[in-house]
Amino acid sequence: MNLLLLIFVLVEEHCEAKVFVSPQSASSVLQRHRRYNKGFMEEMLPGNLERECLEEKCTFEEAREVFENKEKTMEFWHPYVDGDQCVKQPCQNGATCKDGIGTYICWCLPGFDGRDCEIEVARRCNLENGGCLHFCSQDAQQNVKCACATGYKLGEDGRACEPTVPFPCGVLGDKVRSTVTKDVRFIPVEEEVQSSGLSNGTVYNATVTKTPIITPTPPPTPYPIIRPQRNDNIRIVGGTDCQPGEIPWQIVMINDDTKDWYCGGSILNERWIITAAHCFLTRVKTTIVVGEHDMYKNEGTESHHSIAEILPYPLYDSKKSLYNHDLALVRLQEPITFSEHALPVCLGPRDFIVKLMNEEDSGMVSGWGRLVQGGRSASVLQKVNVRYTDRHSCKESSTSDVSSFMFCAGFYEGGQDSCQGDSGGPHTTKYKSTWFLTGIVSWGEGCAVRGKYGIYTKVARYYKWITEQIKN
Repeated sequence: MNLLLLIFVLVEEHCEAKVFVSPQSASSVLQRHRRYNKGFMEEMLPGNLERECLEEKCTFEEAREVFENKEKTMEFWHPYVDGDQCVKQPCQNGATCKDGIGTYICWCLPGFDGRDCEIEVARRCNLENGGCLHFCSQDAQQNVKCACATGYKLGEDGRACEPTVPFPCGVLGDKVRSTVTKDVRFIPVEEEVQSSGLSNGTVYNATVTKTPIITPTPPPTPYPIIRPQRNDNIRIVGGTDCQPGEIPWQIVMINDDTKDWYCGGSILNERWIITAAHCFLTRVKTTIVVGEHDMYKNEGTESHHSIAEILPYPLYDSKKSLYNHDLALVRLQEPITFSEHALPVCLGPRDFIVKLMNEEDSGMVSGWGRLVQGGRSASVLQKVNVRYTDRHSCKESSTSDVSSFMFCAGFYEGGQDSCQGDSGGPHTTKYKSTWFLTGIVSWGEGCAVRGKYGIYTKVARYYKWITEQIKN
């Protein structure tokens, strides 16, 4: 029995010695090797994010060694030091959150303000048109209200304008838009074209400038009459050919006896056009042609209309002033069938049009006419951009009275100028994707004369009267 006990003790001691080792031996086998701040020659190793900052706490300089770029280092460093402040998405209304050390910054979308972009900035009509696509007004509480031109309705967002008719005003047709070149041609200084002629008893001379303008001349006699003669006042000098349907609101008046054209105008709706009052100082039997492009071709887009009624503006009096209130409405006997080649231009309320003209640099004028002095008339509709002129320069430029119902366009330098566009023709200005009628070609003092400008009837002053007449 004692022998068995002795054998058991010896075996137990032997097994314990085989299983367990000393702490020193164990540490030599299981020791953790440090990868950070190894000391000797560590600066010779390339930067490593895991080694420098993830396994151990690192300094900003050590992080910078890894990224080798300050901006990237800052992006890593802010959340590394105190966590990402943007995780909770504190920014509102679509704002972008930028993390910082102990803070964050919200980059707000337009129309919002506040630390978290939680405040909607009050909309105002004098700032970005209040966000309205067409017209902007404010109520007694200064809240913005958007409205649309005839033929449109307000969108669900209360700002956009959606067409309610197949051919809404001021917008080119889809097929036409795909062919129209967006860039407007500017005439180099070296290119000079001169033109002169007679129409409606008014003398016109023209020279081309960088951006040709219309400057018809006052009549040589006190009370000139409209003489039906071949297109002598309707010429675009230095302009560019329009594509078919590019200015679909343009109309032309044809003298039925001579078959010559003598004035232009613009379509307002199926029954009404607008033109210059002085075009009717002498009444001749006239046909209104819409959808015209090439005067010498039948392109199948034209339609001819007889005149049912002519309404000069009530205050127009040619005996007092040939060009003050130079505006007339013409009602057609037969309604216009709208198409991509014949549709109305948009009208806008006074405040909207005045603001538009103040903010835009130029407008567009169009018409047919002589291309060079004594040369042939353009067969294809021409277009040019004309630059707005401040009122002081406008009044100083003229020896005749420039009333508050007129505005100027052109270049003070003169020398190279143009007298394009027919009397009564449209002066339009584009706002976003829509063209609005801003003026009617009226008069001027010569062309290519230093300090002289073309004069237009200011349509904005007549908005209420026009809309009242054409809705009846």
